[in-house]
Order: sequence, then C-alpha cells, then structure tokens
Amino acid sequence: MKKILVLLLLAGIALFVTAEGRKEAKKVEFPLEKPIRLVIPYAAGGGVDISARILSAVAPEILNQRIDVICMPGAGGQEGINFVLNQPSDGYTMLVTDYGPLITTALTEKVSYDLADWKPVFQITEVVPTFFVRSDSPIKTVDVWVKTLKEKPDSLSVAHGRYLSVPHLPLILFESIAGVKNVHVPTTGGSEALAYVLGKKVDIGASVPSTIASGIKAGDLTAIAVASSKRVPSLPNTPTLRETGYNVSLPAWYSILAYKGVPEDRLDFLHKKFTDAMNTSSAKSLAKQASVDITLFERPELQKIYDETIKNLREILKLIGKIK
Repeated sequence: MKKILVLLLLAGIALFVTAEGRKEAKKVEFPLEKPIRLVIPYAAGGGVDISARILSAVAPEILNQRIDVICMPGAGGQEGINFVLNQPSDGYTMLVTDYGPLITTALTEKVSYDLADWKPVFQITEVVPTFFVRSDSPIKTVDVWVKTLKEKPDSLSVAHGRYLSVPHLPLILFESIAGVKNVHVPTTGGSEALAYVLGKKVDIGASVPSTIASGIKAGDLTAIAVASSKRVPSLPNTPTLRETGYNVSLPAWYSILAYKGVPEDRLDFLHKKFTDAMNTSSAKSLAKQASVDITLFERPELQKIYDETIKNLREILKLIGKIK
C-alpha cells in the first residue's frame, strides 16, 4: 500500500504545475536544444528521487524544455555516475545525489573519477538521516533500542540503504558510541529500506524524512531519532540522537552536479533557472506535500559545502577505521 502511495506522490509531482506557477515563471533567454537529464544513482521512490521530481515538475516552465529524471541504481550507484561522466560536457546530463555513492565510495573504493572533477550546480535540499520503526514495534525510543541490544546483542536488524550511505554512516557512529551492534541490512535506497520495515523483514529502518513522511502521516511508522544538531521541522516530535545522549549529527545534501568540462557560464545559467523554479509557489507547495525542506545556496557556497563534505567524510571514515 505504501509503495502505491509513493508512486501516486511521484505521479502527482510530475503533473502538478499550477497556473500560478506559470504566471511566476520566466522564459529562458536562450533556448535549450534538448531535454535535460537528471541521473540518480538510486532506485525510484527514495528521497533523492522525490526531490529531483519536484524540480523536474516546475523547472520546464522556466527553461522552456523538458527535464527527465532517470534512476540508475546499478553497481552501488556507479552505473549512474559513470553514465553521466561519459556524456558530452554540455550540461544536458547531470547527476543528482547525496554524498554516499559519489564521495564515500570514492574515498573507500577504486572509482573511475576524481572528486575534484565534479562541480556542484544546485542544491535542492539538506536532509537528515532518520531512524524509524513500524508503529506496532516495541522499540519506541533510542533508550529501548540500546537496552534491547545490550541485553541481547545482534537481536535487532536495521535496513539502511547502501554500505556507508547517508543513513548507514550515522548508524555506525551511533553503535560505536553506544557500544552496541545491530544486524545491518543493506538495500538499494530509502524506498527499499521502507519496504523492508513495513514488510516486517527488519526491525528498524534508516532513511530520510521525505521517504517515510507518508507512512508517519498514515500512522504506520514512528520516527524514533534524527541524526542532526536540531530537530527536523517536518518531524517536530522526534528527538535528535544528541538529545538522547549520543553525539551523532550527519546531515547531508541532495545536489545536482556536473562532470568536468561543462562551461562555467552554462552552469551559472542552469543554477539561476533552477533557483527561479524552486522559488515558485508551485515548488514550495510540492515540497511541503513531500516533506522536503528547500535549501538554496549560491554556487560558491555549494563548492565550499562540497569540499568540506569530502574533508569531513575522510575524517569520519578514518575514525571508524574504514580508511587510513
């Protein structure tokens, strides 16, 4: 049932562009020659996919060109990443991702690119890793979670997305600080982790608010903690891990990135048009429905965020012994 709701939400996002949004939209100064492709290294239905489809619903009115969202979750996300880097350097095919498949994988495995070869173009939102359970679960709080594992180690399973992904890293840090260990269940992304929780294949899920919002509203899910320094506006009753005594805060971004070679004026142009699109009332309405908090930055700030993320992830991976 929840999978159907997610598909309906995505369909609504694809179709919903209001008359008011059309009035706000500005025509592009120089027409684009073909549709823009946004490639996602995750399966459909997760937080990155939902966020990208909000942009793809509203931006065509401003760009005067279609935006296609394409999910390529193969090879741990590297299929989609390699597809983008093998396209012409014209800005028509770009990557939409969090730091997991792109940065964390590059720091821990051999990949076909250098992190410096990617340029942030536009940030859609900042997201917070969120731990959640079925509403009928006995694990109602972080304290109960920890107590259960201390009394019976490895008795609880957590579906978390890919290895060392945005939801997985805070889980590792939390376990290190709490002195406990769960059974880790990797998935293709947030939508599959959600399905595992709802299908009672695992005890706990790790994802982001936009992926689990409909389940929480329907009363099927309960969020028990978020990995951020402050509470999430869409989950005001959910405590942070810091509030429960565990200093784990690892928010992440969902951003559009272009591979090297795309002219800077083209990237500036796309950034401006995407910004105009996400500032429309149509985009804000869709984002509210999907529990996505739009967070916009200028390109220099995006580059700074990208570089700092690489630095911080390198330090975290060293701390937990994943790299030297």
